[in-house]
Amino acid sequence: MIDSSPRDHGHATGLPLSFGRFIATFRLDGSLMLPPYAGSLFRGSFGWALMRSVCVTRSHDCPPCLLRDRCIYPWVFETPPPARTMILRKYQTAPHPFVLIPPQGGRTLEAGQTLDLGLILFGRTVAWLPHFIFALERMGRAGLGNRRTTASLVGVDGRLDGHRHTVYAADERTLRGVEAFTERRTLPRIPPEAGEPALSQRIAIEMLSPLRIRYREHLAARLDFHVFIRSLLRRLAHLSYFHCDGDPSIVSFREWIALAERVRTVSSSLTWSDWTRYSSRQRTEMELGGVTGTIVFEGPVARFLPLLRLGEVVHAGKGTSFGLGRYRILDM
Repeated sequence: MIDSSPRDHGHATGLPLSFGRFIATFRLDGSLMLPPYAGSLFRGSFGWALMRSVCVTRSHDCPPCLLRDRCIYPWVFETPPPARTMILRKYQTAPHPFVLIPPQGGRTLEAGQTLDLGLILFGRTVAWLPHFIFALERMGRAGLGNRRTTASLVGVDGRLDGHRHTVYAADERTLRGVEAFTERRTLPRIPPEAGEPALSQRIAIEMLSPLRIRYREHLAARLDFHVFIRSLLRRLAHLSYFHCDGDPSIVSFREWIALAERVRTVSSSLTWSDWTRYSSRQRTEMELGGVTGTIVFEGPVARFLPLLRLGEVVHAGKGTSFGLGRYRILDM
């Protein structure tokens, strides 16, 4: 069985998170029209390719399969909580251990052009990168979009210290040290006492893809800082618990939230953006709107920088495996 049970390794000072950031480059064999938001296009194709790459029974039907607990696909795309989990007991799935970052949408790429697809893997999933590369190659051969435009995987780079390094080159068929691209961060147990002076009073955040945060049973069309922080804390706690052996009970969520409630909104250009995807599993169209734009907060925001910078990696809110909830901190 895939080992998914959380363990306490004594991270007394904070909540651990490990991840790897990768970029897959494709060269198109024909023209490809990217929808305004391309996350659904790539996630669906990638899931199809991964299932067919790792399914040893060739049944492609996970629920009745005897190998379900030993297979990569259901752990990556369905991610069942362990039987003895202490959190999310009422949910059928835990957070997916990956995030896709699709290329900019709303444009048409021509034959011979390249596109980059970002892939962030969390925890032990980084070690499965070779399986994902195989699936990415298959995805390209099967074709993308309504016209099934085929594409060749040129290579996969790993991001580290702000630079790209070759992990896999298709022409050489070689895979270089994946483990070297595992980054490790820690969320402090409580907000740090001192922040960076230049950002101690005001911070701007730009939502790069639709942000879907549910607060008090409703999707938030406006964004109070404490609502944003609650979402980030929840996501980081779940990712750490299920994929990085973290223990969320050591984090003082009340202190983080109480401090966040002291931050106010200075200005906001957030607008609601709707986008639709077709779910082949549910055989229906799904509306997945969220807020995009820029919002400026004022208050003790520097103390939240460790959390906000982790959020730039993991994304916030719902639909993160599609690339939703991606944001960046702007230089004020």
